[in-house]
Amino acid sequence: MTTKKQIYSFFRPELRDASYATGDVYTPDKVLEAQKEWDILSTSKEKKYPYLAHVKSLSVTWPHLRLLADFMEVSTTPTRWGHLRTEGKDSEAAKVAEEARNERASRTTVTRLDYSKSGDVTPTECKTPEQLISALKDVSESKDEHELRLFVVEDLSRDVIEALGSSLDIEPAFFREHIADYAWYNIRDRWQDPPNLHVVSKKQRWLQLRWVTARYFNTSDSFERGVKEAENFNCVRRPDDDVNNKAVWDDKNAIVGITRTRASFWLRHADANRGAVGVLLLDPTIKEGQPLWYGYRNWEETPGVGTTEYPPGPPRDSLYNDFIFWAKKTKPPQYAKSHSSKKQTLPAHVPVETLLHLICAEWLTIADYIRTRIGQIEWEVSIPDHFLNKGIGIDEALKKLHVWRRLVPLYREMLSDTLQRVFHFPCHAHEIHGSNSCSCASHHNSSTTNTSASAPALGPPAPSKNLNRQLISYSDDFTRVLSYMEEYQSRIDRLTSVVTAIISIDDSRRGQDDNRNVARLTWLATFFIPLSYMASLFSMQSDVSLLVGTYKLYFETALPLAVVSLGLAWVLTMPWFHGWVAGALKKIRG
Repeated sequence: MTTKKQIYSFFRPELRDASYATGDVYTPDKVLEAQKEWDILSTSKEKKYPYLAHVKSLSVTWPHLRLLADFMEVSTTPTRWGHLRTEGKDSEAAKVAEEARNERASRTTVTRLDYSKSGDVTPTECKTPEQLISALKDVSESKDEHELRLFVVEDLSRDVIEALGSSLDIEPAFFREHIADYAWYNIRDRWQDPPNLHVVSKKQRWLQLRWVTARYFNTSDSFERGVKEAENFNCVRRPDDDVNNKAVWDDKNAIVGITRTRASFWLRHADANRGAVGVLLLDPTIKEGQPLWYGYRNWEETPGVGTTEYPPGPPRDSLYNDFIFWAKKTKPPQYAKSHSSKKQTLPAHVPVETLLHLICAEWLTIADYIRTRIGQIEWEVSIPDHFLNKGIGIDEALKKLHVWRRLVPLYREMLSDTLQRVFHFPCHAHEIHGSNSCSCASHHNSSTTNTSASAPALGPPAPSKNLNRQLISYSDDFTRVLSYMEEYQSRIDRLTSVVTAIISIDDSRRGQDDNRNVARLTWLATFFIPLSYMASLFSMQSDVSLLVGTYKLYFETALPLAVVSLGLAWVLTMPWFHGWVAGALKKIRG
């Protein structure tokens, strides 16, 4: 099946080894040889890349930043270099590969949102690197015309990183953390991102949010097209089949793909001569398939009866377009009141609130989806005659549970990280804290530290004087989703034990049936043993015509002997006989 092919393809030796075709963390010579193939600093004459040169120089002391330099030179993750390299190929293939690399390198989908002091939002689209450079030049030359100028970026590319990084002096780790999303790393992976200490992350000017999205594909072929589409992204993202598409009410050909997603937000606070500048990195959205159910809820209030004109809804075609739609409309009522504040930090909250609303809506959808799948498995287990007699065995339920046993703890980790990092943003005027460094984060640090253990009692973070109250209100929803995940994990553990016990009971029943069959064969063999014995005795006569009397004698002798043998075998298997023998032996020994 296509689904199994998709699942097990990651374990095929040829595909597994392709990930390390350019070397691993323990083969620096092989990695250096591959890096010489895609090096552009020494070969490029028309363009200069100051930010790439800066990242390369930093990677000598900070080795984990080398992935960002390789990403910029390859124009995507280095693991895809085998499909994009031009050396050793014929001219036509080399031309196609070069065009693909150039398209990836110059891919630009950026919108600049200008938040004015009055609260209006003005968008400026940048579809080419030149337009992005021009938009960045306007920001550097402006004084204090806007409260915030936010660059919303879909996917990453070499030219976008170069323009943003060199113009705004963005830390390379901001881009590097957004490139790939892995649940865990293999011990050979050189793209493993070393964990950061909280005491160090307090000085970061950025934060990152992780969540998952679910997408419905009508057929397995549609799912394969979605996977191919994700491979065209520069950042490493992919939809994974959840292997839960065999419920009674499901379309057997349909697949629900779950994709791990990231958003990264960087902020340079305002000073006396310039307004605040932010950069938001968003993942591209797969066009194939459809959002699960209706997608997220339209959070605008419904008009009253008699309204003739309705406000337009979000495009719902991509996270990028939906964010821009809501970010242009979002204007919290606290905006005007806080405008006279000395610490004008509210504009930074406006895009973060929009992002949190979209992310929390996706989390709630995922929570509903997991609830549905667990409920279906419980029905299959409780009423097996209705659900498990249609070609679906109890083993399938255990396979489905194993998927959620692996994913739900990961989702809890994502939610706990969001609660710890986001809901005290920004507490100080010159940095975005990524740890529990302020009073509004201390509550969550104490309640979400051990999320992998038994479900802790979670609550919303304590308000801070500098924290926007509308922003902190989202923490209740994130805490609610986290409590759902904790409940689901407990249900999955209990249900796994039940399913395992049912499988053991079924195995025991099958074993009993096999034993009964063996017993029947034993009785049958016991019946024919005397017959075979007597037939062997009478077979010594060479003239068969003279065996008429022999036959009579055979049956007169063999049948009583067979009856006696069966009776003896029956007596030997009776419990009372075993008890009598045990009692007799006890008397003899006593």
